[in-house]
Amino acid sequence: MQMKKTLIAAMLSAAPFATMAATAKSVGNLDIYYTDAEVEVTGGDDDGDGFGVRGAGKISDQAFVFGEYQKSEYDDSNLELQQIRAGLGFLFSSSDTLDLYGKASFLNFDAEAGGTSEDDNGWGVHGGASFAVTPSIRLFAEIGYIDVGDTDGPEYNFGGSFLITDQVGLTANYRVSDLEVDGGGDLKLSDLQLGLRFNF
Repeated sequence: MQMKKTLIAAMLSAAPFATMAATAKSVGNLDIYYTDAEVEVTGGDDDGDGFGVRGAGKISDQAFVFGEYQKSEYDDSNLELQQIRAGLGFLFSSSDTLDLYGKASFLNFDAEAGGTSEDDNGWGVHGGASFAVTPSIRLFAEIGYIDVGDTDGPEYNFGGSFLITDQVGLTANYRVSDLEVDGGGDLKLSDLQLGLRFNF
């Protein structure tokens, strides 16, 4: 029972953040992606997969909004996790090749496993930079902190996008979370997202 509670807490923290890394030069975007997730905790680990939809859009030259929905199912724990997040971001510096930005998010997660359910709210803050390698290829890296329910800790996210046309592209993100559970326990989360992006 304790292992299941720890695993649920770990899954509640697996929170991929939408990024403006590839949208700083457009009005907004919509991503549809597949996610592959893994969690390591003392006494066991679990793998899962799922899908997600996220979007971002400018509200001024410096400010943007973003939102995300993700649903994942995990194999061994029979855990189903739905994530909803929304937030505001700000471009501190922007050029043709380099953008520096910060983000603040409200988080809500709904998890069910073995008849046990958890519904927790939380928050996250991230800072990042994106770099245009070419007009079609953009890379980004973020560091942040998340706090959901009784789980919190730093989070690292990096990846990139490749434009097929001005309106359609491919995205890949990889996130690692190094978290602690209140009352003791460490866990490590990794999450790989592969998706299709629509710019507008």
